[in-house]
Amino acid sequence: MKFAPRLLHRRLSPWLIAPLLLVVATGMTYRIGRSWFGMDRDTGHRILDFHTGSVIGDGFSLVYTAVVGLSLLTLALSGTWLLWRSRAKKGARRWHRMIAWVLLPPLIATSVTGMGYHFGELVFDFEESTLKLLMTIHQGSWLGPKLRPFYIILVGGGLLMLIVTGVSMLRGKSNRTK
Repeated sequence: MKFAPRLLHRRLSPWLIAPLLLVVATGMTYRIGRSWFGMDRDTGHRILDFHTGSVIGDGFSLVYTAVVGLSLLTLALSGTWLLWRSRAKKGARRWHRMIAWVLLPPLIATSVTGMGYHFGELVFDFEESTLKLLMTIHQGSWLGPKLRPFYIILVGGGLLMLIVTGVSMLRGKSNRTK
């Protein structure tokens, strides 16, 4: 059987639209709310419960984090293969490619460190310093408190744009087959 990254990318992505929208909305709301609008810790933690799926329970949260995180990594890796193999000249596919080139490193870092933090905290009992390092990378704290929200806006907004352009391509594909 031949490896078909385009087919994998196209078949997996529709299943991730809703979970990724939830993760992006809650992650951006948390960071921007805490950084710019004085959101209190309790409200922030409730938002993070939705971000990680903990609102349903720790067991679900681990499964949710693993499925969404590994699926996002799969999309990033299959998308990387597509970036090297295909050329888009116009339309949504061109925008999708341009955004993907910029977002590839932070999306991979965010996905890996988010899963690492969550599993490190709940399953592997990582030391506090390791958890802090993972979260520093995950939310761009390495840029400092002033730039951290802009990193979240770049990554979250970019992922939203990838979703919008991806849906546009999927809709265009379904319209062509009718």
